Amino acid sequence: MPKRRMDRLYGGIDIGATKILALVADENGGVISTAKKKTRGDTGFKSVCERAAATLREAAELEGLELGRLAAVGIGLPMPLLPDGTTPGASNLPGWRNAPFLKTMEGLLGRPCSGMNDCNAGTYGEYVFGAGKGAKTLIGFFVGTGLGGGIVFRDRLIVGENSMAAELGHIIVQEGGRLCGCGHKGCLEAYTSKTGMARRMAWEIFFEGRKSLLTQLVPDANFANVKASLLQEAYRAGDPVAVETLDESAHYLGVGIASYITIFGPDLIVIGGGVFEALGRELLPKVKEAARKRVFPEASFRDTRIVLTQLGDYSVALGAIAAGVRGIPGKER
Repeated sequence: MPKRRMDRLYGGIDIGATKILALVADENGGVISTAKKKTRGDTGFKSVCERAAATLREAAELEGLELGRLAAVGIGLPMPLLPDGTTPGASNLPGWRNAPFLKTMEGLLGRPCSGMNDCNAGTYGEYVFGAGKGAKTLIGFFVGTGLGGGIVFRDRLIVGENSMAAELGHIIVQEGGRLCGCGHKGCLEAYTSKTGMARRMAWEIFFEGRKSLLTQLVPDANFANVKASLLQEAYRAGDPVAVETLDESAHYLGVGIASYITIFGPDLIVIGGGVFEALGRELLPKVKEAARKRVFPEASFRDTRIVLTQLGDYSVALGAIAAGVRGIPGKER
């Protein structure tokens, strides 16, 4: 991580569906302090915003800092943020439709705030501070409950005219295939996300009757929320259900990545999220092989590196800070 500087500090907040992570960092991405809380999304919009503000306040107080020391605050959200600072809503956070997010956070923190989709932020964080330093065109994929990502093309995030572009998990890789959480069938997310993996594992175990170590590791059978460390344990133990499911996920991720390479010709693709932090050594070669076989022209694959992310849990918060400091790239009109 970069050397920390205390002269100009920023706040970063990653509001996820299950947890909030806040940090204080300098303009070079040097992390000063961090704090976490559960999101408790079922409590509604205002409550989650108050928890996010309290989490950042806690992170600052760990270093004896007041929020007034922060030049600005960047925030990543599990949904798009519209140009007027409102949110269009998300299925996993009730009460956020047409919510005045930036106005609310600035009122709670007393600091200038900027915000963006969390996977755009994570991608931009890697581009500025992490594995993507020096890249010209970078595409990021984050494997979690869903499959999110972002595209940085020549220093500009591709967000589209509606601020909702680059939903990378929702290209169709199997027409009429598995049902995705978005309501469509055959989305990349339905095959590569933890939710998609959970559905396949449950089918194999409970409908096909296959034996699996996963039934011991996850006794409540809630595979969608299974920790990546447990998937790692089952995979490395050679559990057939875990191996087949995770290998299939890596294969389909490579299939999707091939399309993005063919369209954008990036020099770098970064892959993150808990599953790849736990099993990147095993799964990354399978992603690369599936992508290599499907790009066009095949020679274009040599121009793209595919690597794991470097910033881990900090990528979203640091990316939101970077975008706030630079001005959210790609949103200028």
